[in-house]
Amino acid sequence: MSYSEHRRTLTIYVKRNLFTVASILVVLVVLTLSMVFHRQLTNQLHSWKLLPEPERLTELYFAHPGSLPSTYVPGQQQTVSFTVHNLEYRRENYSYKIIEENQSGSVQVTLTGGSFVLTQNKYTNINRGIDVVDIASRVKIEVKLQSVNESIDYWLNRSGA
Repeated sequence: MSYSEHRRTLTIYVKRNLFTVASILVVLVVLTLSMVFHRQLTNQLHSWKLLPEPERLTELYFAHPGSLPSTYVPGQQQTVSFTVHNLEYRRENYSYKIIEENQSGSVQVTLTGGSFVLTQNKYTNINRGIDVVDIASRVKIEVKLQSVNESIDYWLNRSGA
């Protein structure tokens, strides 16, 4: 092999290695910058709506739907049991009301209410005693989670009506 062929082979080898080393350096710099500025990059990508947002929701349901009462005696206490499951991906302050309403919706009575805090993916079971007021022969008992605008309900008929 002549000196010029050897030199040409060496030059090609150096250029290939130089390109490889330069590529590795660029990748390392990009990785380092992305680690240093991760939060800023993530926030910017969220503001541009380029990253998916988690779906936020709250589950509200009766703890024992098969054992809900169907009748009431005016002034006699009943227990309303319901469950709340926080899937909001954040700590949530919940406030609720238990309301009695006649069939037409023209008369409403707030029977009780309360508030509580749940962290992500936690449940709570609420058991509240209510005294059903005699506003009609058929009434709806509704649990309203005011903070997330959700509700569940069931109907009662006056006993003996």
